[in-house]
Amino acid sequence: MRKLIVIVLCCTTVLLGGYAGFRGYKVWKQRHMVTMARDFLAKSDLRNAVLCLNQVLGTNPQNVEASRMMANLCEATRSPNALMWRERALAGNPRSLDDRLALVRTALGLQDLNTATNTLQGVDVEGRKTAEYHNVAGAVALTLRQYGEAEQHIREVVRLEPANPSPQLNLAVLRLHGTNAEANAEARAVLNGLALNPTNGHLRCQAIRELISDAARNKQTNTALSLSKKLLDQTNSVYSDRLLRLDVLLAAKHPDLQPTIAAYQCEAITDPAKTHDLASWQMTRVSPSDALAWLITLPPAMQTNQALAFLAAQCRESTHDWKGLENTLAKQSWGDLDFIRYAMRTRALRGMDMGSAAKLEWDKALKASNNQKQALIALLRLAGQWQWLGESEDLLWSILNQFPSEQWAAQALMQSSYANGQTRNLMTLVAKDVKKSPNNLGAKNNLAMLALLLDASELKPHDMAREVYTQASTNASFASTYAFSLFLQGKNTEALKVFEQLKPKELEDPSVSGYYGMVLKATGDRVKAKRYLEFALKAKLLPEEKKLMDKARQGI
Repeated sequence: MRKLIVIVLCCTTVLLGGYAGFRGYKVWKQRHMVTMARDFLAKSDLRNAVLCLNQVLGTNPQNVEASRMMANLCEATRSPNALMWRERALAGNPRSLDDRLALVRTALGLQDLNTATNTLQGVDVEGRKTAEYHNVAGAVALTLRQYGEAEQHIREVVRLEPANPSPQLNLAVLRLHGTNAEANAEARAVLNGLALNPTNGHLRCQAIRELISDAARNKQTNTALSLSKKLLDQTNSVYSDRLLRLDVLLAAKHPDLQPTIAAYQCEAITDPAKTHDLASWQMTRVSPSDALAWLITLPPAMQTNQALAFLAAQCRESTHDWKGLENTLAKQSWGDLDFIRYAMRTRALRGMDMGSAAKLEWDKALKASNNQKQALIALLRLAGQWQWLGESEDLLWSILNQFPSEQWAAQALMQSSYANGQTRNLMTLVAKDVKKSPNNLGAKNNLAMLALLLDASELKPHDMAREVYTQASTNASFASTYAFSLFLQGKNTEALKVFEQLKPKELEDPSVSGYYGMVLKATGDRVKAKRYLEFALKAKLLPEEKKLMDKARQGI
C-alpha cells in the first residue's frame, strides 16, 4: 500500500512539474514573440511584427503589452481598430494611468468624444494629481470648446512642471481663441518666442504650426504662406506639415497647389500612412472624386491595405457610386474590419434599392462585429451618418444591454425615445436607472409617472409616487406625479390639496400645469382649469399625455 502511495505521489509530482514547465514555456514564448515583434518594428517590418503579435494574442488575448503594440501599429497604419486594442490593454491593466490616458488620446484622434470623456472620468484621485492627466484633460476640454476648463488644466500643468515650456505654448494657443485683442497679442508674442527656440525643435515646430493656423484664421495669407514654408525647412517637421502647407496654398488659391499635391503624392506612394493622410486631405478639402482618382492608381498591394480600402469606399459612398462600391467591396476582405465592409455593402445595396440583399448584409455586419463594443460603436457612427434611425436605435440598445456603464447610450436612447414619443422605451430605460440607483428620487419619480401613464400596475406606481413625494414634498415635479396618482385613483380633492401646496410660478410650469388643470376640471373649476391647460400647450408631451390633455380640454 505504501508503495502504491509513493508511486501515485511521484506521478502527481511529475505531472505537476510538467504542467508548470509547460506554463513556463508558454509565458517565455509570449515574451519572446513580443521581443521579436519589437525588433521587427524597429526595422519597420510591420508584416512580421503583426505576425508575432497575432501569435501572442492567439495564445493569450489578454496580453497587455501585445495589445499596446497592436494599438500603436493600428495608429501607425491609420486603422480605426486602434481604439479596440487600447481598450483591451486597459482592460488587462485597469489601474494603469498610462493605458487609460493613451485610450483617451486615441479616442480624441478618432473623434470619439464619448469614449474619451467616459475613459477620462475613470482616472482615480492620485492620477488626477499628475501633469499627464491635466495635459490630456485639457486637450479634451479644448476639443469640447470648454475653454475655461481647459485653461484650468493647463495652469495646473504649469504649476506642476514650471520648467516645462509646453504648457506655456498650450496656454498661448488657448488665449488665441479668445476675443481679447491684448491677450491675443501676448499669446502671439509667446508663440513667436517659442518659434525661435534653438534648443527644442519639436516645440519650435509646434509654435510655428499654431502661428500658421492663427494667420489663416485672420486671413493673413502671405504670413501663412511664409510660415508654412519655414515649417517645412525645420528638421523636426513631419508629414502632416505638408498637409498644413496644402491648406495654406488652397486658401490662397495659389498656382503651386496642384504641382505640390503631385509632388506629395510621389513622396507618399510607398508609405500607406502618408498615402492615407494625403488622400483623406484630398477627400475632405478638394473632392472625393479627386482622392479616388489617385487611390485607384496605387499599386495593388497598397489598394488592398485595410485603411486605404476603407478610404476608397468612403470616396465612392460620398459620390453615390453604388455599383462601383458594391463591385469593389464584394472582391475584398478587410479582416477584423469586415463588419465595416459589410455595412458599406449594405449602404451600396440600399442605394441601388436592393432592400432584401441589404438586410442580409447588415445582418452579416452585426454578426462580424462579434458584439465588440468599439465595433458596435463604429456601426452606430455609420448608421447615424446615413440617418438609419431604426438601426441606430437597435445598436444603442445592444451597446447599453451589453455594456451598462456606457451611459451616453442610455442618454441617446432617452432623447430619441422622448422625441419619438416611445413611452414604453422610456419606461424601460428609467427602470434600468432605478435598478442601478434605487435611492435616486428623480429617477423613481420619472418611473412612477411613466408607469402611471402606461397603467403598468406591476411596478406599483402609486406606491412609488407616494414614497417619492413623502421624502421631498416641496419638489414640484414629485408633487405633480403624486397628485396625478391620486387623480387616477379618484381622490380628486386630495390631489387638489397637493397642488395647492406649490408656489404659483411652479403651477405655471408646462410640465406641471396640465396635470393641475385636469384636477381643477375634475373638482369643478373649469374656468381656472382652462388657463392651466393652456400653459401645458407649451410642453413637449408624450402621446399618452397628449391624449389626457386633449380629453381634459373638451367641454371647457
